[in-house]
Amino acid sequence: MRRFSVVCCALAALVVVAPARARADLITRVFDQATPGGGTAKPGSTTSASVENDLAAWAGEAKPITLGALLQVAVRQAPALANARLDIAIADAQIQETWVRNDWRIQASIQAQRQEGGFFAGVPLGASTSFVGNVDLIRNLPTGGFIDLHGSTQYSSTDVTLAGVDSTSKSWYDTITAGITQPLLKGRGTWLYDAAEKKAQLSRDVTVLAKRLAAITTVQAVVSAYWDLALAQRQVSITDESLALTRERLRITQLGADGGKIAKSEIPAVQQIIATREEDVLTGQLGVLNASIALRRAVGMPIGKGDLGLRIDNQLDIVDRTFELGALLERAYAASPELAELAKQNDSATIDIAVTENGLLPQLDLALSAGPSGQDVGAASAAKQMAEFKQYTIAGTLTFSRSIGQNDVRGRARELRMARDKLKVNAFDIRAQYAQTMSRAVAQVELANRRVVLSERAIQLANENIKIETDRFSLGRSTNFDVLNRHEELRQAELRKAQSLIDWHKAEIVILALTGDILPTYGVTVE
Repeated sequence: MRRFSVVCCALAALVVVAPARARADLITRVFDQATPGGGTAKPGSTTSASVENDLAAWAGEAKPITLGALLQVAVRQAPALANARLDIAIADAQIQETWVRNDWRIQASIQAQRQEGGFFAGVPLGASTSFVGNVDLIRNLPTGGFIDLHGSTQYSSTDVTLAGVDSTSKSWYDTITAGITQPLLKGRGTWLYDAAEKKAQLSRDVTVLAKRLAAITTVQAVVSAYWDLALAQRQVSITDESLALTRERLRITQLGADGGKIAKSEIPAVQQIIATREEDVLTGQLGVLNASIALRRAVGMPIGKGDLGLRIDNQLDIVDRTFELGALLERAYAASPELAELAKQNDSATIDIAVTENGLLPQLDLALSAGPSGQDVGAASAAKQMAEFKQYTIAGTLTFSRSIGQNDVRGRARELRMARDKLKVNAFDIRAQYAQTMSRAVAQVELANRRVVLSERAIQLANENIKIETDRFSLGRSTNFDVLNRHEELRQAELRKAQSLIDWHKAEIVILALTGDILPTYGVTVE
């Protein structure tokens, strides 16, 4: 019973990704060996069929899919790209926030006061009432100053008793002025007025570049995982072909042994290799399942019951093309989102430094205002006087202030300059990383080209050696062990070729990612 449980666990990886015919064949073989008492389970028996169905129901059938479909799902569902889109929307909102400097601001205030009794110069005072209302309409100017349209109305009423005679003194005072306040040194300039929006624009540019980088990284991860699955499938296919050759070898050996031409002692060697190959197939199918799950994770596809295996159809081959390291590096530097981000951050830091150093200037502000006014005992007559410009006021103010030492501003400016210098160091390091990664990728491509040629030659020679060793076996000058060693040499040569082809494609992906060509190559666009 324990042996039966172990066999069931070993079959889990096999059932997920193998084709139905091969899976049924292997399950039958394993259960033939696992039948209690050494008996053989019939192909149509309940035990074999039910176990196969249970495993298929647990893992689900391998879903066929193409690279294009995988990339469509990844671009639509990748969390990194979704976050990047939200970051851009946030950056747009932050740009809008800077537009507040163009808004008109309205300020209004009302003040009322009532006072009862009191004396002035020995004269008793009656009740007094006062009222003041102010309205201001203010707007910032691109030069760094602001304009202020000011309106004011004042009313006062005082009861006075003089020589036994009660009287009331009333007065209305209205005024409208237009004023401008303009910094002459600190805070002056259109560039300072627009600095916040420029920084917000640069921040948005950084988020757009970050989205492009996220797209490149996502596509690279998906394509790389795709080639990992292609390699795992090819390895299983090669091992299956080797297993078929070994079984054919067993059939021939058994026929020769039955005819008395081959010693029966040659049979166990073939059976041993068959058992080893079957184990290799199981291990390879587990690798296919792991690669399928990794690809689902990279794409953002569901992973769970019935959603595990994937199957792709791809002819492994390489493209005859030349990669020139110098030209590729220049293209990589020019297309690098990371270097472009650092350049934008450098521009933003330069703005911060300029704004901060503007604070070292002394404050010298000029304020001018002018406007009509009217004063009378009645509100209407006071307003009429103001409208007729019979009375007007002109005022000017020049304000100067300066902090002694200004260590806070100087320290802040120094801090910002050091932070900007760090950006240059980071840019140098990123270029070095690009050079290192690109050099390795190009070297990997060149090496893979040569490995493919050598492995093809090895495959050709392995086939010739199999034929020679088989002929020697027929003449009684060799053993099945020698023939099967030749089969293993063929399998290893084919595995090395498959690995070389995948290494070529994965190195090409790295090159395309560094130069930014990976997105148009696979039809992915980033807004």
